[in-house]
Amino acid sequence: MVAGRTITTNVSAATRPAVARKTAAASGEDTRARIIAAAVETLNEVGIVGASARTIARNGEFNQALIFYHFGSVEGLLVAAAKMEGSARSARYAEKFGRVNTIAELVTIARSVHQQEQADGAVNVLSQLLAGSMSAPALRVGLLEAMTPWMELVEQAVRQVLGDGPLAAMAPVSDMAFAISSLFLGLELMTALDPSGQRATSLFDTVEALSAVVEPLISGPLTRLP
Repeated sequence: MVAGRTITTNVSAATRPAVARKTAAASGEDTRARIIAAAVETLNEVGIVGASARTIARNGEFNQALIFYHFGSVEGLLVAAAKMEGSARSARYAEKFGRVNTIAELVTIARSVHQQEQADGAVNVLSQLLAGSMSAPALRVGLLEAMTPWMELVEQAVRQVLGDGPLAAMAPVSDMAFAISSLFLGLELMTALDPSGQRATSLFDTVEALSAVVEPLISGPLTRLP
């Protein structure tokens, strides 16, 4: 029995470093998530101009040295925040876009996404990151990478809508998805100038009505003009 207890103790001692590493890793991820959340909150409250290490740390109630330890710089933190927001956005709407088969369905989902993003304040954060990227190349590259999952989601939906129809062969679907993503982003940013949201609502109503006319053109044969 003494030997049995010795073996058990030795096994526990051998596994202890691995457990400690896992605990430290989990703690590190929690800290990173907390810092990123503080950065997003700061961007929403004071914009890119006020998003200093000191302000972010004060909002998150942690030592600002943690920003540089985990992200290297404030710019590195903002890149991480952009990527986290992009991944979260893609995951949040993946199921909805996966069910799209018609233009009408795509417009309906785009409307719901627009409403949700406006309510969450995500557009304000994105606009601040875009403003900051104009003078920060690393942030610009990171922001484009962060938006890639979203553009891939849109591209998948466009492929589902077009199917094997004639329009699918006329232009690269990736170009169409990029155009739609760009238009949607522009709409989100312009809505900030119209807090009432009436112009956006009117636009979605118009596109929804036109979808009934456009749908047959997508699935049916194209008529060549003389």
